[in-house]
Amino acid sequence: MRFINIENFSPDVEWLIKSNELTSALKKATTIEEKNRIIDANESKWGELKDSLLELSFNKCWYSEAKETYSHYHVDHFRPKKAARGIDKKDNGGYWWLAFDWMNYRFSGPAANVRKRSYFHVNANRALNYADNLNLEDILFLDPIKFRDPEELAFDNEGIVRPKATDKTLRNYKRARYSIIRLNLNSPSLIDKRKDKYRNAVILLMRINKKLDLQSIVFDHGREIEIETDMRQLWSMCSKNSEFSASVKYCLKSSGFDWAKEIVEKAA
Repeated sequence: MRFINIENFSPDVEWLIKSNELTSALKKATTIEEKNRIIDANESKWGELKDSLLELSFNKCWYSEAKETYSHYHVDHFRPKKAARGIDKKDNGGYWWLAFDWMNYRFSGPAANVRKRSYFHVNANRALNYADNLNLEDILFLDPIKFRDPEELAFDNEGIVRPKATDKTLRNYKRARYSIIRLNLNSPSLIDKRKDKYRNAVILLMRINKKLDLQSIVFDHGREIEIETDMRQLWSMCSKNSEFSASVKYCLKSSGFDWAKEIVEKAA
């Protein structure tokens, strides 16, 4: 998961007008059944933004950073539109007023979206109506459009993603763990791909550091070119358009090498 600056994008005026009309119709509907019929009849609306949302993440799932076959992607409603289930699986009612709100959309691969479904646990200050302040909700899910949330995940050389916090009583640990489980971030296919990426990064790190040590003893122009080439490869691996770049970033930042941290900064 990496930060997605969704504010860099806005749907066209026609889409926004239609979205507002549909939201107004939802507000006027007097029963949940009527609201759901409006949502079902217009489910193609969020699909119209697929291409634009895809571009924001360089063709990657916003949750897992995996590049899937295009037809398998989903436009996920971060806050579920019809039903929202807590840890106890009880339905606390969906966020129907966000069904056509593009700021509630997250671009998701199947591994995350199928497992997430209608789960959305709120610890406190649950928004129940159109006028309620969503910013007051204390939610368990990490959100890729929140600047700090993706940094709560850590990675290892086996391709496993885990909470960055180690104290299980901490809120950040609980949020990361819930997100990992509910978004299926440790599915076997994701683990295998992250493992390859992480280990390739480790190989490059060790190779570069050895050559840097040799350069400090005897400078060699040919070796300097090799170092430059390998560093550029690491830079590419942790750039935003690269698959599973968050795991590479974590690998470089936790290496203890100042030069590796500088590569991460350049790729930010």
